[in-house]
Amino acid sequence: MLRPDGLRIIPSGRSDASHVLDPEQFSDGNVRHSYWVATQIPAVLNQLYCWCGCENRAEHRSNLQCFEDEMAVTCAVCQGTAEIAYQMTQSGVRDAGKIQAAVDAKWAPKG
Repeated sequence: MLRPDGLRIIPSGRSDASHVLDPEQFSDGNVRHSYWVATQIPAVLNQLYCWCGCENRAEHRSNLQCFEDEMAVTCAVCQGTAEIAYQMTQSGVRDAGKIQAAVDAKWAPKG
């Protein structure tokens, strides 16, 4: 459910990269980049709902946590969510609600 602030979750837990897996441990360049992104914008990713559904299975609280284990290694949704957030923050967008809207447009189920 979309909240008044444009977010789908209430940010909780860590908002830093202290538990993100080391990007250098991954040989695949795309995976390594995604985990690196998580180290760059952890507070943003901590506010974003990840449409891979991990939160609904009580596995994770946010997109950030997808990078605190190997969930994002094989998940295009986790990686794509982080990339959207990274590109938007690089272009000056700081409003997590706007970033969530872009993530929703790309990854939310249609119909």
